[in-house]
Amino acid sequence: MTVRVGAEGKPVGRGRIPRRSIALLTATGLVFAGATAQAERRAAGGEQTSRSAERIERRLSGVAGSLGNMAKGKKKWLMGPVSHTYEQSPVSGTTYISTIETVGYKGKRDASWPRVGDVYLGQIWVGRAGDGGAGDEVVTEIKLPRKTSFAIKNSKRSRRVRCYKGKSDGSFTSLGGRKCPNRPVKGVHGWRFVPRGGSWGVPKGRWIQIVFPLRSRSKLQGLADSRNACIVGSVHNLSGWAIDDWDAPEPGESCPLKDGHGSYQGVFVAKKRR
Repeated sequence: MTVRVGAEGKPVGRGRIPRRSIALLTATGLVFAGATAQAERRAAGGEQTSRSAERIERRLSGVAGSLGNMAKGKKKWLMGPVSHTYEQSPVSGTTYISTIETVGYKGKRDASWPRVGDVYLGQIWVGRAGDGGAGDEVVTEIKLPRKTSFAIKNSKRSRRVRCYKGKSDGSFTSLGGRKCPNRPVKGVHGWRFVPRGGSWGVPKGRWIQIVFPLRSRSKLQGLADSRNACIVGSVHNLSGWAIDDWDAPEPGESCPLKDGHGSYQGVFVAKKRR
């Protein structure tokens, strides 16, 4: 038989636990059980978030993959492989895709157009598959191939910057006024296209697209070019859960680029007709 001693060194009973102690132990057990159940629910929620991100990522990838079929005629959107930023759930620790992005330009598949001096279109497209609870803003930047510049002319409708926002089902609307920048500014990894607020709001399951006119002063041969003639898109993911918040090339990197190191597309520009 044991004698339990209280805080002041006095016996509190022989052979049994006082009712107050039983109540305290019971309450502690209930709290622990509740915390365990809550942790399990949070973990399950993290798994559901991951599965939801995977489903939306597949839908957004479908939208990105269909960009090449959106243009009519022989001039098509020639899009590069998709790249991503990733995020980690603060609850379950699961890592999953946060944003998906791709870049490209409009030309002919046989590389006969555009030609040197022609005005043609480029674009960057970004969708969000991950959770936007910690912020859904992104910043988009473009690095152009050598001997290539923007051919923006706001007085001419066909040479303005165009912006669109859409959903994972493929539906979209155009953005105008202050919601669409009329020209880029210098950024960290290239030329930055953002609205007046400094970033694009891209909620989960949504996407944005920026289309801009270009002109090249020299013949370009894509990845076969001596200096890798490609257009590169960089995305800054401002979500607080992002692991590496930039999808951009490392210093000295060139096309082709690995996933998470920027999206890219080789650009072919034919000789100018005489």
